[in-house]
Amino acid sequence: MISNSSYSPMTSSSTNKIKSNYRIEKYDYDLFKGVSNNDVKKVREMIDCGVDINMREYEKGTCPIHIASSRGHKQVLELLVSRGCDINVQDDRGWTPLHSLVTGRYDILALWLIRQGANINLKDNNGFTSLDRAQSWFQKEMVDVAEGRISNSEATLLEVKKEQDQKKEEYQHAIKSILQHHHEESKNSSNQYFISQQPNANSKMVQLQSSPYVESPIKGLTGSGSEVIKIYFRNDSYKSVKVTASDNCQSIIRVMCEKFNMKSFDKCFDLCEVIKGQVRFLPPNDLLLESKLKNWPIILTNNGYETNNHCHFSIVIKKTAPKEAIKLFESIL
Repeated sequence: MISNSSYSPMTSSSTNKIKSNYRIEKYDYDLFKGVSNNDVKKVREMIDCGVDINMREYEKGTCPIHIASSRGHKQVLELLVSRGCDINVQDDRGWTPLHSLVTGRYDILALWLIRQGANINLKDNNGFTSLDRAQSWFQKEMVDVAEGRISNSEATLLEVKKEQDQKKEEYQHAIKSILQHHHEESKNSSNQYFISQQPNANSKMVQLQSSPYVESPIKGLTGSGSEVIKIYFRNDSYKSVKVTASDNCQSIIRVMCEKFNMKSFDKCFDLCEVIKGQVRFLPPNDLLLESKLKNWPIILTNNGYETNNHCHFSIVIKKTAPKEAIKLFESIL
């Protein structure tokens, strides 16, 4: 006869406990998936549900902040930090989030994380700090920020933001001029501008496009000087590039390759223009600002100027590129 002394029946409370554990495991997966997809709403929901913000992935010991940093997901990274995650946590390799940001060349995010308290001197399992893994010019930037000084990159960013604010005011002024011009010209039959209204669920979108026979007032804003433009390379990932009126597509590709640390593979990339979902590959000698001025419509909604939400430039690697280049490019995505 078998003894029943060690028998423990499956009670309703123990069943609920198992279900509860399963539910937590499912939420764990949802948190990592949300961070990986840069889904800020999902990540916020998971944190609000009480999921451990510093939980570790089983195989590599990575935390959500490691994933956000390795992919340069700014919004999710800021959310995790604001909710009190450990910004100096190390995975099984000894890597901190700062290691991932530095090797991924997410320079501004790396400087931002240092200002939040990230330690530049923590060593990985091979004895390298994030400072060691940074490029020589960026090492000085990291030290400056760690010691409370403003780095050159941050100073440049402040200057760029000032320029963007000024250009935004100029755009708004130019748009008002276009609207006023259209209002005046619409009184007679020789309109030089047309407006197409497209209903939206939340607001009306107004798209203004200049007549081919009349020079648009916007032209004077970008036809000379420079402008900071986002060059996307996968989904929401992008690099900001300062583009002058004389910069063509090939020169921008070279700049992007330098940012990717793929300078020798600049012939392996194409630059394309995406306008409201329509993709057009740009010839190497096309001037970027001229293409933007010529092809991008001016899109206004109740939220203001939103052309950049519907139009952008992207860099893509050619299918004929060497396997070495494709593998290297995939590693930075």
